[in-house]
Amino acid sequence: MAIGTILAPLGLVLASYATELWHLYLAQGILFGLGGSFVFSPSITLPSQWFVKNRALATGLAVSGSGIGGVCISPMAQSLITNIGYRNALRTMGGMGFGLLSIATALAVSRYPPTRPNGKPWNIFDRSLISWPFAFLLLFALCISFGYVAPFFLTPTYAEHIGVDASVGSTLISIMSAANAVCRITLGYFGDKYGRVNTLSIFTLLSGIFTMVVWQFASTYGAFVAYCVLFGLTGGSFVSLMPPVVADIVGIENIQKGVSISYALTMFGNLLGTPVSGKLRGQFGWTAAIQFPGAMTGL
Repeated sequence: MAIGTILAPLGLVLASYATELWHLYLAQGILFGLGGSFVFSPSITLPSQWFVKNRALATGLAVSGSGIGGVCISPMAQSLITNIGYRNALRTMGGMGFGLLSIATALAVSRYPPTRPNGKPWNIFDRSLISWPFAFLLLFALCISFGYVAPFFLTPTYAEHIGVDASVGSTLISIMSAANAVCRITLGYFGDKYGRVNTLSIFTLLSGIFTMVVWQFASTYGAFVAYCVLFGLTGGSFVSLMPPVVADIVGIENIQKGVSISYALTMFGNLLGTPVSGKLRGQFGWTAAIQFPGAMTGL
């Protein structure tokens, strides 16, 4: 986390001095992305190390912060850009991020020391973790990311498609993020009470159904708002429940390695999910663009 605390804010600050597009690729794309990954992975696995009975709820509380951040950061960034310009806005957000991450890193404590398989610190992939349940979970992680990211990015564009102003469409992202924060806490509680795998499966399936049915027929602003709320309340189930499920499968002492492998596979959906949906929309229309993430989620 200490490495990410330095790299992520530094990426934003360096991006503020960019004069070429490739500068942004290096600074805000690669450097900020690497820093974010160093911070994100430990922050979602540490709560599971300290809780057993309420493990999913503790993780849900921890990851709900990213949903709350989605509500706050977007309008704050827009206000900063309007008032002080985008370069100073990036520097301000970098400084704020460094302060918050420094506090989080100082308070983070691991219950189990990191292990080095075969004495080789670069040997990240531990084949001893692989089992059929974990293999199915990895397949789930690969597919779910294709269906989770696209609705957030396509929401403003679809809002314009049904005759709503783009600024109002951006507000819908905040609504989805707020519902997502509630979802992560609530489903964490349900996971501890009714079973983590059961809760993860049911609400992921509901998320796919809402996308394939409710979004597909959302031709008015009110109907689309309903979809945004429903997707927000169900779509984030894997974010809060993945670490506890991984802990149940590979053991709490291996949770860091298990979660790292799982989230590494979400890279493909995070990178390609939205471009594929956008390409489908351009060639075949909105039906294809909507059904693709819905199908990948329900799969």
